[in-house]
Amino acid sequence: MKTFLYMFRRYRIATLLNLFGLSVAVATFYLFMTQVIYNRTYNHNLNDYEHTYRLEIYGNLFGDNWGCSICRPFATMLRDIPQVKSAVYYSPYVNQTDVKVNNRTITVPIVYMSKPGIEFFTGKLISGSSKSWGTGATAIVNRSNAEKMFGTANAVGKTFEAINNNDGGTIPVTVVGVSEDMPDNCTVSNGLYICDNESGMTDWSEWSYCIFLRLADGTSPKKVERAIKLAFMKANDISEKEFDKEVKMKFRTTPVDDIYFSGIGLQDKGNRSLVDVLTVASVFVLFIALLNLLNFSLSEVPMRMRGVNTRRVMGASVGSLRLKMIMESVLFAFVALVVGVLLVVAFQRSEACMKLVSGDISFSAHWLLAAVMAVSALVVGALAAVVPAFYSTSFAPALVLKGSFGLSPRGRQLRLAIMAVQFCVAFVLAIYIGVMSSQSNYIFSCDYGFNKNEVFYTKLSEEAKAKRETIRTELKKLPFVESVGFAQSAIGTSDQYMGWGRGNDEHQMSLQVLPCDYEYTQTMGLKILEGRNFNEADMKTGAYVLNKAAMQQYKWLAVGDSIGRQNEWGPMSNYLIVGVCNNFKLKSMRNDNSRVAVAFIIFGPDMEQWGDRCNQVFVRVAKGQDKVEAKRRIADVLNRLDASQKYEMNFLDNDLQQTYVEEFRFISQVKFFAIICIIITVIGVFSLTMFETEYRRKEIGIRKVMGSSVGSIVRLFAMRYTVPLVVSFAVAAPVGWWLSMQWLQSFAEHTPLHWWLFPLSFVGVSAVVIATVVAQSWRVATQNPVESIKTE
Repeated sequence: MKTFLYMFRRYRIATLLNLFGLSVAVATFYLFMTQVIYNRTYNHNLNDYEHTYRLEIYGNLFGDNWGCSICRPFATMLRDIPQVKSAVYYSPYVNQTDVKVNNRTITVPIVYMSKPGIEFFTGKLISGSSKSWGTGATAIVNRSNAEKMFGTANAVGKTFEAINNNDGGTIPVTVVGVSEDMPDNCTVSNGLYICDNESGMTDWSEWSYCIFLRLADGTSPKKVERAIKLAFMKANDISEKEFDKEVKMKFRTTPVDDIYFSGIGLQDKGNRSLVDVLTVASVFVLFIALLNLLNFSLSEVPMRMRGVNTRRVMGASVGSLRLKMIMESVLFAFVALVVGVLLVVAFQRSEACMKLVSGDISFSAHWLLAAVMAVSALVVGALAAVVPAFYSTSFAPALVLKGSFGLSPRGRQLRLAIMAVQFCVAFVLAIYIGVMSSQSNYIFSCDYGFNKNEVFYTKLSEEAKAKRETIRTELKKLPFVESVGFAQSAIGTSDQYMGWGRGNDEHQMSLQVLPCDYEYTQTMGLKILEGRNFNEADMKTGAYVLNKAAMQQYKWLAVGDSIGRQNEWGPMSNYLIVGVCNNFKLKSMRNDNSRVAVAFIIFGPDMEQWGDRCNQVFVRVAKGQDKVEAKRRIADVLNRLDASQKYEMNFLDNDLQQTYVEEFRFISQVKFFAIICIIITVIGVFSLTMFETEYRRKEIGIRKVMGSSVGSIVRLFAMRYTVPLVVSFAVAAPVGWWLSMQWLQSFAEHTPLHWWLFPLSFVGVSAVVIATVVAQSWRVATQNPVESIKTE
């Protein structure tokens, strides 16, 4: 302990820096592993998740892809298969709705699903019963929303006022059950659970539901997939030969703990390769900390060897001396562990830092991981001291007391080798984050096919939907407003839109359909390539504007003609195609947008039963305007015309970023990891240079006396790191290229891998390393040489 305190007093800065480096490494390990656990346990909270699957279909509406937005008749088929214990469907399109509770207006999510309802996923309700759910105006609500609405989780029997979509009035709804909250890492959303009207169980045209099934123990999913195919053939009265030749659909049942990584559903944004990277990074940051601490311990050895071997001469055993050195390092690691715990607590209390992570990162939620973190930190401390402890006691005491081991070539080579490994890691991460930053910039700067800038939008209340023309007129009175459109969805902000499958035989079509009004496509800046844009007269008859991809895929379509023949499509929604617009990025860049067939539709009178789907307003303002002021004034107009809710406008280009929230969070995490590793590497370089200049203080003094300049001495130290840096970069460059390409493959559209990122990474990391060496060696080189020679 005395030796430890002595080294701390003599080399306080180096000791504190290495303590800080190990503390940050321990905290980073814990934080990254919480994210690994968050992703790898996705949907593990669902009831009997090991036997629960989601039905997915290849072909038909999804073209050459798999999809999970399915029509309800499949749920009926599943319930008739003996191996299927239970099945449920629900709408993944969760909307916020306003309800009134005791004259208070509260916004809550609303989720439509079939029986058995939320109990399929949670196992049982906290209170109440689902027996009367779906009979009359009833709902089940999750715990947190119950507390938000009623101030208590004991909400069974309580009522609230909900908006009646048929006439815009309100109806009383009774809560018949309360369910447990679903965690963040779950596909199923929290909210008000409304029993879906099963009158559409024979409707094959609306593909907008997710279907889950639970299999009996020992059931083969392949057997069930075969049974689904047979049930489909029976329901449609076709043979297997006809199915394989004409329908060409495939079915699969995906385990619910895998669907997050499938990328085909609204919530399916996980990426296994990214989780693997985080797992490796979590372990690797401890490895880097171990190397750094080992290097620090080896650097101390020459100054401790005399003291250690003096104690051997005084009678101390080799074993006791080695154990003492190891325990000193373990104590050092324990202090670092305590500081690391405090760093995690500080991280958790910072709102800005918590944006880097998902889920609960508290120690109480991850007590086992916290124990692993503690053990890992102490093991790192012990392992870092093993080599120095054995090396320090491996010489005859007389030789050590007589000579100097400060410049041992073997010791210097080992320390430089360890440093070279850290350089490799720093270079790989610098290349990796360079590619990530390039992709981030590509996401926002590439051509979307529509003008995403200067567009504001927000969701309208039922009251406001009835005043759309008044809203348009009043907004256009603002001098900076260019156009105002209404639609169901914002394009580019999601991977899921309403899909229609229409036609038969050789005239089958699969379309992504966006209900809108006559000014929406103009507001979004889409270009009309053929025909005309929507006009106000189309609101009375219904009309389509298709994108170029739809016209290329379905060559029998023509501008000025109806979209489907009467005998193939049926009369409903069989409107004229009035124009063709350019292709654009409907979905995120995780998908190949070049082949997505899109139809903008204005609902005609024959589709009144579908309801008013244009529930969002989009406002384009002129370029060069003060966006903050424009946003405020647009909201003021809406709040003046509709007092039923408080309006706050959203920036479309900002919300596009939310589409890539998981990717951007991962990029931030890797950047954080890279900074940590580079900091630890710089700490190692600083400590190594400090100790080396300490060893060579007399040499430096003599060189200065003999006429060497300060610059030549600084260059002497700086050049020692040139070869390790070059060799490390040569090893790191192909590794960084491979990792970057693997990540870019998760995007259907991505930036090219620019060659200049590699030399830029080399220059950046090398500059930091050399600057650290220069700063440390400059301090010793500028000291009075007489003092250096005298005190050596």
